[in-house]
Amino acid sequence: MKVLAVVLLALGICMLPGHLGWSAAATVGGDVAFLDLPDGFGVTGEDEIEPEIIEFYTDDYEGDAFFFCLDRSWSMTLPAASGESKYAVMKREVVRALQGLTARSVVSVVFYNVDLDPLTYGDPPIKMEAGAKAQLISRIVGTPSSNGSCMFRGAEKLLRIALKTQNEFRTMIIVADGRTHCSNGDNTADGVFNRIIAKNVTRMPINTVYTGQMSGEDWTIGKPLLERLARATNGKFKIAK
Repeated sequence: MKVLAVVLLALGICMLPGHLGWSAAATVGGDVAFLDLPDGFGVTGEDEIEPEIIEFYTDDYEGDAFFFCLDRSWSMTLPAASGESKYAVMKREVVRALQGLTARSVVSVVFYNVDLDPLTYGDPPIKMEAGAKAQLISRIVGTPSSNGSCMFRGAEKLLRIALKTQNEFRTMIIVADGRTHCSNGDNTADGVFNRIIAKNVTRMPINTVYTGQMSGEDWTIGKPLLERLARATNGKFKIAK
């Protein structure tokens, strides 16, 4: 009788609304199987944290921790199809994306060039509260272009910073104008790819945007590297128009 009473009590607890989302039962082999209960039981939608959505170069990206790896090389000052410089277009796209975020998300931004330690805003990542967001936007707008485009140093730095947030939905966006150029570094596509993938221990999606010309080594070496990074990490690849 005591055994029967315990079983009945356990069943009664499992049927309490909102108490548990599943109940446990033993299989023939002795393993534990989890049984779904009817709708209305378990964790409510109010307890789930949904990622935010930003628009960047007309594509949507989901996350609650965004890491922007931005090319500030001289070639980015050349005109885009609109006649405006590619650098100005890129900064405007970043600003618009940030403006749509709430304090649920954090952001880090790296502007990479030839430097060993690229310019960084947000180490650790910045919570997108109104004051902090406005300050970050002001810094982005005021960042000048430079020389060189050592992409892997920018990406590696952001991947290290990404370890400093507990936010679950991390995503990186790399903007590059072509083939990477690093002083005292590996400039081969395979070398850059392997370095970035090895440091991506959080396995975040790496989304890539190509802004370069449709000819030469930028097109035949730089663009395929961006495509490969996106494909290997379940990210998106885009050619900026």
